[in-house]
Amino acid sequence: MHPPRPRKGKVLQHDAPIWGPLSELAPDQMGQFMWMHEVELEDGSRLHAYKHHRTLRYLHLDHGGRAFVFVWNEERVDGGLSEYEEVDPRWLLDLVLGRPEERATVFRQNISAEFKRIRWARSATKHRISKTRIRHALERCLAILEQEPPDGPRPGAEIRLVFLGDDAAGSPLEVIAVETDRESLMVIHAMELRSRYLSTYEEVRRCNR
Repeated sequence: MHPPRPRKGKVLQHDAPIWGPLSELAPDQMGQFMWMHEVELEDGSRLHAYKHHRTLRYLHLDHGGRAFVFVWNEERVDGGLSEYEEVDPRWLLDLVLGRPEERATVFRQNISAEFKRIRWARSATKHRISKTRIRHALERCLAILEQEPPDGPRPGAEIRLVFLGDDAAGSPLEVIAVETDRESLMVIHAMELRSRYLSTYEEVRRCNR
């Protein structure tokens, strides 16, 4: 059986919240989410994006009980269309709620929507990974992991975000960044995927097939 084909969609509105799809899937967790926007898919289906208050992860749900993950945004070339892939609703809910059994802390979050600007530390290209390859991996990442700073948690220390994704040639990369403010991401490290992240990368990749 072939995996579901990614579907193109476009944001319709950000002003009129609709809670029906979330109430059907997770009635006991509704207070944990913010409604963000409504999307229309190419087949006419409507998705509603709900963002979890604590984990900041997204559920994209339609009115028929289906769940989707954001894949990528092609705003620059196709009039603001994005792509979404259908996944198992309960699996996605577990992932978004951050339950202990999850492996990847975020699955294909909407990077372009969350971070309006990417900044670069000098160390970002230390391992000879170009900015073009890094951007491709960020925009099409399979998973984002949260990681404590190397010297451990401390007041004011920035949590590192580890993005696992492929470059345009299909080579898996690991990209480490920190949020510098609400809409900016500072890339501090990028290299070919190491063995420490390989099992997570392969597991999420299998789930996405």
